[in-house]
Amino acid sequence: MNWWSAQAAGIVLTLILSPLYLGIAQTVKARMQGRRGPAVIQGYWVIGKTWRKETTVPEHSSFVFRLAPSLSLSALVTIVIIIPWGGHAPNGWPHDLLSVFFLLALERFWVGLSGLDSAGTFGGLGASRITTLGSGIEPALFAVFGLMFLLSGGTNIVPITPKLSHPMSTLPWLLAAFGYALVLLAELGRLPVDNPDTHLELTMMHEATVLEYNGRLLAQSQLSTALKFTVMTAMGWIILAPSAASPWVNIGILQLELAVSSILLGWTESRFVKLRYFRLPRYFGTAMGAGMLAVYLAASRGWL
Repeated sequence: MNWWSAQAAGIVLTLILSPLYLGIAQTVKARMQGRRGPAVIQGYWVIGKTWRKETTVPEHSSFVFRLAPSLSLSALVTIVIIIPWGGHAPNGWPHDLLSVFFLLALERFWVGLSGLDSAGTFGGLGASRITTLGSGIEPALFAVFGLMFLLSGGTNIVPITPKLSHPMSTLPWLLAAFGYALVLLAELGRLPVDNPDTHLELTMMHEATVLEYNGRLLAQSQLSTALKFTVMTAMGWIILAPSAASPWVNIGILQLELAVSSILLGWTESRFVKLRYFRLPRYFGTAMGAGMLAVYLAASRGWL
């Protein structure tokens, strides 16, 4: 019963605080660039204001354009339910990492499809680039979390640090964490892979797919962006960071870790420029190589 109540609290906190964590990153990024920037709670006001506006759709779009934001948001909410926010999960709880990978791919699929169905040139351009990025993100994710598969012997989301008993196992852990940090920036569409603040037609990726949205459909897309930011960051902490025996302690520590991650992300984005599109394969190759090297070192040298 203690775990179930902690899991429910973790789900509710994630749904409520996701815009706050994204707002922290945006505020820190602006301050590091010498700008005042938005308030940390700006995301709540933007989503609320957008939700109350009238919703219109392009004349030549189909039902896909209308359904895509809801389906993308549903996929992310399902991930929120799957993730064990207390750090542990009882037997029978569907906390499979492969399910999370599938739902992330499904969310990316609907975002790309909505861009294609917007009947606009920029939407198609953004959809093409997002799906191309997905072909690099997914194998890199599998490689990075290969260490978890190796340690746990399965695909359930579990902390791996208790199984890293050898002092030299720190090196595979650092490689996996580095690879995941690179994947995180790409999956969230942040610098140096994408710039969420730009509106230049030739550089937009995710923003191009939501360019034609407004009203409640745009509010759902904005909430999806905030949820994805929190979910991806939290999943890295849950798997790669130490955990306590109490689920309530884990949830409290995770909120602090998410806040620190938002600050670090804002600082990181202010220190890098956007990579050229054709250099991104090297970026994903670095992330995938770090994950594969972590698995190789852990398996071949008996550091487990």
